[in-house]
Amino acid sequence: MTGDRRPLSLAPVTAMSRILIVDDTQEHVAAAASILAKDNYEILSATSGPQALETARRTRPDVVLLGIHAPLIEGFQVCQKLKSDPDTGHIPILLVSANSKDADSVSHSLTLGGDDYITRPFNSLELRARVNVLVRLKKHVDELLEKNFELEAANHALASSIDRLTHAQKVLEQLAITDPLTGLYNRRYFEERMRETFSLIGRQKVSIHLLMFDLDHFKQVNDRYGHSVGDAVLVHFSEILRRCVRRHDVISRFGGEEFIIAMLNIPLDQAERAAERIRKEIESIPYKAGPETIGVTTSVGLASLPENFDEPPTLEGLLKAADDALYSAKNQGRNRIVIA
Repeated sequence: MTGDRRPLSLAPVTAMSRILIVDDTQEHVAAAASILAKDNYEILSATSGPQALETARRTRPDVVLLGIHAPLIEGFQVCQKLKSDPDTGHIPILLVSANSKDADSVSHSLTLGGDDYITRPFNSLELRARVNVLVRLKKHVDELLEKNFELEAANHALASSIDRLTHAQKVLEQLAITDPLTGLYNRRYFEERMRETFSLIGRQKVSIHLLMFDLDHFKQVNDRYGHSVGDAVLVHFSEILRRCVRRHDVISRFGGEEFIIAMLNIPLDQAERAAERIRKEIESIPYKAGPETIGVTTSVGLASLPENFDEPPTLEGLLKAADDALYSAKNQGRNRIVIA
């Protein structure tokens, strides 16, 4: 408030605030200590520059009373080193000058980081008041540093939580689009991906081939060996699918023992060769379950969307064509490829 000229309080901030008096003359140290003892401060002292720096780093006083003209202290250097050290830089420094007219020295010390100054011989009330103000300043700075530390810790915890949530979200997104047993895309994601592809086709010259697979007589595998072995056979087949197609082909577990692959922008004969490679590999590499060797074959229905077409294509139409071709392959004796 403008015009508010309240006197400085002499009441100490805390019963155990710590004051470090730095001077190379014991009489000067004793004079300051006797005055400040009235406010029940804990008094520390140092009579050389190195001792002052070591004591300040070790004890973290609330205020340093620093004689700037003491020859053994080198007050300017001590002031600068205290303020440049992260461990002591926030400690207020009350500069003590022996000459009230030594404005240059005081100005230089304040430039180096000193917080206030006082001249000797001391006025008892003034010394106590100035020290008290700086102790209060230190207390507020400590509170701010503590709050800043707590804020940084909270920000770090928040960032860690966000990272964990982001990771969990990615995991959930991946789980939502993949089959939990084989790790292949699930049917829902496959159909969504294909609908996006069909929506982009329009009248462009793009070829699409759907290869639909069904493991022959798979129910007999489950009935004879159990569902855990049946699941292992499905995983075995999914690994063969991955090995036999291109990296950007879309592979999905379409149903129980049904799988489907979408291959884009290749000739029909290349898609047929991929289907035949898969058929031969699953036939020639039986699954080993302990002492048991389980031979499995697959039937394949292949349906293609040619580069040139008269009517706008639909995913449903191409899926039905692949399913019809698969049904025909099974009716013709299984372990074969039928092209729609």
